[in-house]
Amino acid sequence: MAKWALVSDFDGTASLTDVGDAIVRTYAGPKAWREVDGAIRRGELTTKGAYEVVYDRIRVSAAELGEFVLRFPLDPHFAAAAELFARYGLPAVIVSDGFDFYIDRLLARAALTWLPRFCNHLEIAGTRPQVSFPYHGALACHRCANCKTYHLERLKAQGYSIVYLGDGHTDRCAARQADLVFAKGYLASFLAQRGVPFHPFQHFADTLPRLRALLTWSKESPADGACATGE
Repeated sequence: MAKWALVSDFDGTASLTDVGDAIVRTYAGPKAWREVDGAIRRGELTTKGAYEVVYDRIRVSAAELGEFVLRFPLDPHFAAAAELFARYGLPAVIVSDGFDFYIDRLLARAALTWLPRFCNHLEIAGTRPQVSFPYHGALACHRCANCKTYHLERLKAQGYSIVYLGDGHTDRCAARQADLVFAKGYLASFLAQRGVPFHPFQHFADTLPRLRALLTWSKESPADGACATGE
């Protein structure tokens, strides 16, 4: 059986809304990102540095923020995609440039605490957010706060081919390293402009027929003694 791993972005992909962006807009102000965007474009700030600047402006208790993030739903078919891979004994993981504070709460609400996630860390001390970035610069590239390509390479080193799903700027590198890509939003435009193959999608329901077919075909591939006809 061919070995596939499902790797998904979180904000705007596994979740219907960019939860991290909603936190910043609500608690740091609607212009908070705009004020650091110029510095990022000029190379004066990395994504990590921008997070540090923006979150330093936020004052909110852990209880209030915990209630706030639970307003946001996951994609209703995300669990089905993750469970599909789990049934075949294959990994399904989240890689996110967002934070565990809200990812863990939303996964717990959906009974998906078994799902591994690799992301940045956020905790609240009183009313002051404290952020840290355990995977920043993991491949000596400091463009993103969490190096998603690093996590893909770890799976590839175990012999897995990668199905990747994403929508944003921090998915660009990982998508180009994946074997099968589902993209929407900015990521779809970015890949299309560069001639990188991908399958467009809006919701996980769009991906399920192809994912089921992929895993069924893989299980019946010549490696398992079946005859591949190309039909």
